[in-house]
Amino acid sequence: MNKSVDWLSDSHITIVGLGLMGGSLAMALQGKCAGITAVEIDSHTRRMGLERGLVEHATESLVDGLKYADILILATPVRTILETLMVLNELSEDPDKTVLVLDLGSTKTEVTSAMTLLPNNLTGIGGHPMCGKETGGLEHADASLYQNAVFVLTPTNNPDNNMLDLARQIISAVGSIAIEMDAERHDKLTALTSHLPYLLACSLVAAVNSEGDIDPTIWKMVSSGFKDTTRVASSDVQMIIDILETNKDAIKNALHQQRIAMDRLEIALDGDLQSLQTSLSNIRAVRNYHFPGPPSG
Repeated sequence: MNKSVDWLSDSHITIVGLGLMGGSLAMALQGKCAGITAVEIDSHTRRMGLERGLVEHATESLVDGLKYADILILATPVRTILETLMVLNELSEDPDKTVLVLDLGSTKTEVTSAMTLLPNNLTGIGGHPMCGKETGGLEHADASLYQNAVFVLTPTNNPDNNMLDLARQIISAVGSIAIEMDAERHDKLTALTSHLPYLLACSLVAAVNSEGDIDPTIWKMVSSGFKDTTRVASSDVQMIIDILETNKDAIKNALHQQRIAMDRLEIALDGDLQSLQTSLSNIRAVRNYHFPGPPSG
């Protein structure tokens, strides 16, 4: 089937995983496609999706869900995405139907590699929307979650341009901003901008907790800055474990870069105040350049 960027409205979408990301996507795609089916193992979530009118069909069977699909979106943790791709690899080809397989996983190298093994009628494109919440589940889904978020695409080698256009159409339909890069570059960059901040938040909580074992009053003295900085430490641990396992080398390199930056600040603390002020002012200027906002008091 020849698909183009104009064909989304005629395409039926099957979403595997109707949690925060899949549920929010279903909300954002209402009225923009031919219909939506959910593949979800949790019966309560399936029922909720049907009752709220987010999906027309809901099943726990991937094979059943695939029957409806022109587009198959994998909105589960990374390890489950990889397991689903293995199942898809074993399915017999349907020569009369070409299906776009787009994932929403947070790491891309292993996923994109697995997509190259899909049957010829399944075209895989890696995807990662740079948005989310610390709280998962369909009950926390939000139709505006993808609005104005960067949505990275990591096509396999020699991608099907029609399917790539269709992936871009999905991204545009939910209000996101598409950028494209190879999977290895994606994993290197997100190790610094997404996965490292999680580990730093965890380490900060752990440091304060160690002091709290000696003096529990410290927990009454945490500032709003501490709460903001450590917010992501509340993220689902199992989801994070999948990310850490599938991007280990890049994350270890990010940690190394962070240690260098911390060492420089420690050295600056032992230096003269003017040098310390210059270092901190330069960092502040970089942050404010990339994230402009009202000046702080």
